Amino acid sequence: MIRAQLQHIEQAIPARTPIRTWPEYWQHIEAQRRGQVVPRPTGHNPTVHAYARVDYGRWIADCPWGCGAAHNLPAGADSYWCTECAGGGWGHTAALVWPDQLDKLTTNLESLPVVLQFWPCIGCRNRLGDGSARCPSCRGMQGVEVDA
Repeated sequence: MIRAQLQHIEQAIPARTPIRTWPEYWQHIEAQRRGQVVPRPTGHNPTVHAYARVDYGRWIADCPWGCGAAHNLPAGADSYWCTECAGGGWGHTAALVWPDQLDKLTTNLESLPVVLQFWPCIGCRNRLGDGSARCPSCRGMQGVEVDA
């Protein structure tokens, strides 16, 4: 039984139509801010990676440049843009990495109430780039067999 679907940007910040790209996201935010322009990227840096994670039922990613911001993600996005620090001041997007076994992870998380929909745990967040270093609970949530 599904208790609560994981949310992407259009559910987290209500939109009339699905938001599937960053340009659609920026237009949506600007409309909410009554025309205040959101900075746009000027390039892409494929060597910098942002990692998708679930926080209170929302797909988000933390700024890989370390400014402390985290943003809701459009479904299926393959890059990440931080409007707070403008890509570390370089104006670049970063490659966005979604978790392995995304379908299994989504199914497992959606079986929980929203207040329990977090992945990875706080202890594993700084290890998102190394799947084998995650704790047994985080790996199990992805459907990976865990030694007892």
